[in-house]
Amino acid sequence: MTNKKVFGYIFIVVAVILTLAIVGQVSQLFGAILDFFKVFTGTLDGHQVGQVVGALVYWIFHFALTINLWIYGRRCIRNK
Repeated sequence: MTNKKVFGYIFIVVAVILTLAIVGQVSQLFGAILDFFKVFTGTLDGHQVGQVVGALVYWIFHFALTINLWIYGRRCIRNK
């Protein structure tokens, strides 16, 4: 087994863990999306806007990392 395949399997395992974290926190994900629309109403102060935007950035990063790990993990373990 080459190093590339080992890294591929590690990427897949981490991607599975991150996917399970997404599934376990679906309610927080929807809450972050709904809170983002509250920013435009003007009812939030600066601290709350920072929390909302930070939570949304976290979820975008989480999804991007999960998708990239799935893609690169599958690419590394594929037979040529």
